[in-house]
Amino acid sequence: MDKPRLCENCGRQMDDEEIPYWVRLEIFASPEPPTITPEDLAQDHTGKLRALIEQMEKLGPDECQAQVYEAYRFVICTKCRNYFHDHLKQRRLDLS
Repeated sequence: MDKPRLCENCGRQMDDEEIPYWVRLEIFASPEPPTITPEDLAQDHTGKLRALIEQMEKLGPDECQAQVYEAYRFVICTKCRNYFHDHLKQRRLDLS
């Protein structure tokens, strides 16, 4: 299999000697259950459930699935890899 030669982030053509990097991105709904209060349990949720069903009926099955889980894979160049690495590392430090 030939090595990818085009960065999917910046569009730059990579040199033959340059190592392409693969980035995998997964986006998924939080597995944490919502907080439910006694007041929530006391309410009649029939109207909310009907509205939710109506919203879902307007979406295709692929879009419904995408709201729960999506995965992407990108090939990027060294420059973009370094940018993402530095940016994400800094974000982690800023948030801690």
